[in-house]
Amino acid sequence: MFAILAILAVACTLPQRAGTGGHWAEVRARALPRAELEERLRLGEGVELLAAWRLDSDDPRFGGFSGLLVHEGRLLALSDRGTLWSAPLPDPHGPLAPPTAWQVSELRIGARAPDSEDLARTPDRRLWIALEGAHALAPLPVPAGGDAPLDLEPRPLPEPIAGLPKNLGIEALVALPDGSLLAIGEGRLGETHPALLLRDGRPVRTLGYRPAPSFAPTAAEHIGDWLLVLERRFSPLRGFAARLVAHPARDATDLPAIVEPAFELARWLGSWSIDNLEGLAAEPPDDQGTVRLWLVADDNFNPWQRTLLIALAWRPQPAAAVRASSRRLSRTSSRGSSLSATLLR
Repeated sequence: MFAILAILAVACTLPQRAGTGGHWAEVRARALPRAELEERLRLGEGVELLAAWRLDSDDPRFGGFSGLLVHEGRLLALSDRGTLWSAPLPDPHGPLAPPTAWQVSELRIGARAPDSEDLARTPDRRLWIALEGAHALAPLPVPAGGDAPLDLEPRPLPEPIAGLPKNLGIEALVALPDGSLLAIGEGRLGETHPALLLRDGRPVRTLGYRPAPSFAPTAAEHIGDWLLVLERRFSPLRGFAARLVAHPARDATDLPAIVEPAFELARWLGSWSIDNLEGLAAEPPDDQGTVRLWLVADDNFNPWQRTLLIALAWRPQPAAAVRASSRRLSRTSSRGSSLSATLLR
């Protein structure tokens, strides 16, 4: 949850529709002008902006999207008010009109909707939900059919995640090829954000994540030999900034004690045009090795914000080559250049 905006703006209190569950809702999409997004956008080598849309719906449950996942040919969008939305993967080269029917499932812990922030799929095809306020993970149950909500059974996490403020808990969750999960907190402990490596929902290792100054991690994904992390920054005067970074890691054994990605795929340099990017998903590489990446913005159920869906294409470099470049350029030059600046166009 984006605590700063919750203080600066009054969120809308929207009524919940009675009898909801596995229902369908119409979602409208309007393509955004490329110039609007490209004005303050810097792309790394091999990255291309494909398309972007503004999404909206008359359904009062729509919005607050903090998690994103590509699963069985569909795009899953997780709201931090405990709803899971699903639709066929959009075509970045074509329009999303007319309105698309999205399937909506409600999540519950007891009688309450959870603060659900991210989701991940392990190789055994299980889906896991990150619960920020509860400092817990929960496997997503198989729907029983009908309109019944999906009842989650939280598995609480220990320190250091458990010691974070409730609105600064797990913000990013990603599954790794060996079946483990990496959970990263939004709150800081010292200079890093606490992270836990888990297997079957049980912690096995404590890590730290160090973002760029003033940024915080909001989502994570793994594709090929890469760990991807979406980071966000907010300033009341300059608006939002975001960066998408990559760290070479084939699996959990490649993760250092402190993960500090130096390779930027994209950066939006402080703008009101991109809004609050919080969700990240990746499709499997195509025959040419290109990966399609999806990003979603959380509107916080705030009428002054927007739900944006952005599609990027990325042709990954061999991880070994980037590791070699990182070793050569790890020391900042006298002019302040770094690996990130070198690899950005």
